[in-house]
Amino acid sequence: MIKKNSPAFRTFFLLAAFLSSAFFLSCSKSDGQLKMQELAPQDLSPRISWALVSDPYVACHKEASYESSTIASFRKGEIYEIKGERTLVIDKGEKDEKKELWYALEEGWIPSSAVKVYSNKLKAEQAKKSIK
Repeated sequence: MIKKNSPAFRTFFLLAAFLSSAFFLSCSKSDGQLKMQELAPQDLSPRISWALVSDPYVACHKEASYESSTIASFRKGEIYEIKGERTLVIDKGEKDEKKELWYALEEGWIPSSAVKVYSNKLKAEQAKKSIK
């Protein structure tokens, strides 16, 4: 039997007090409902691709061309649904030609070199956290 004034009793008492306080402090009241992330149907659709802007600023053009007028601008970390794409021939050489891919967004066209493309919006949002 442990005596009340012994060091073993004090150690046991302090340990028991610490564990019981940690137990009660870690408990919290919950309303009992699970909170689900709100998802739109297009966020996970395999038919829709999403563009995450990877350049600091990107000019959005009216047509798929650098010569076309700029109608908007995007900033790094913004995510947009890709509405379409177009491959442009930018230089016709003697042996081969150089091509560039452009993506159509709701606002206009941007070059593929300025974005990273993801198969769903959730992947794009996860990637956004790492590019800051």
